[in-house]
Amino acid sequence: MPHLFFVNARRLVVVAMRLAIGVALVLPLLGRATGASEIRLFSAAAMQSVFKDIAAEFERSSGHTLNITYATIGAITQRVQDGETADFVIGSSLNIPTLVKGGKIEADSLTTICKTGIGLVAPLGDPIPHIVSIEEFKQGLLAARVLVYSDPVRGGAAGVHIAKVLQRLGIAEQLRSQITLGAGGDVTEVTIAQGKGALGITQNSEIVGKTTAQYVGPIPRELQNDTVFVGGIPIGSTTSEAVTALIQFLKSPKAFATIEAKGMQVE
Repeated sequence: MPHLFFVNARRLVVVAMRLAIGVALVLPLLGRATGASEIRLFSAAAMQSVFKDIAAEFERSSGHTLNITYATIGAITQRVQDGETADFVIGSSLNIPTLVKGGKIEADSLTTICKTGIGLVAPLGDPIPHIVSIEEFKQGLLAARVLVYSDPVRGGAAGVHIAKVLQRLGIAEQLRSQITLGAGGDVTEVTIAQGKGALGITQNSEIVGKTTAQYVGPIPRELQNDTVFVGGIPIGSTTSEAVTALIQFLKSPKAFATIEAKGMQVE
């Protein structure tokens, strides 16, 4: 009888230990599930290629989910000013301060993510123009059958800048019949669709990695315009822990490697 008591007691101890281990393993998962949030993110369209590669990894490692709306920087500014709600906004060093001044973004929440310059893209197989000097760049644009860039009226950073460059070079009127404006879409894809003899001008991040296009090169340094992407938390956001996790992830080696692979530079 004493022997049977000790055997049963030993079995109870083993069962209790297994239960304790099971609880220890499950509790963190329950904590992650109950603390998981959906992050509503407004992002500049140029960041789309980056999030395409890292969003799933962030969601897997953090337990949070991303609900991303991509738009031009001008459109993002307007949406936030109009009162649309988001938990995190990625714009540029030009529009985010405007939203801070307007009482829409928390001033102490700003974080610089990366930057990208402007370059030219052509359909795969087309001859590549030499565009190192301003004169070569100018002649290359004039020789294009179709010239594509984003519609400045929609607030795309590259489109706004290129419209000014064409005026500065004195060729805006000459190119009028050759210009096709990307209506908020991917300029690289629009350029490819135009076929042989087309040239597109857009941010480098929208060109790199496209297998059906070729990167011609950056526009001359004297005409260049780097867009610095900045993130900020809208006033009133209720998912601060989740957004903090996203910001930390965007500063991780994994995110840095992806950002650089997409033709951007980490800030």
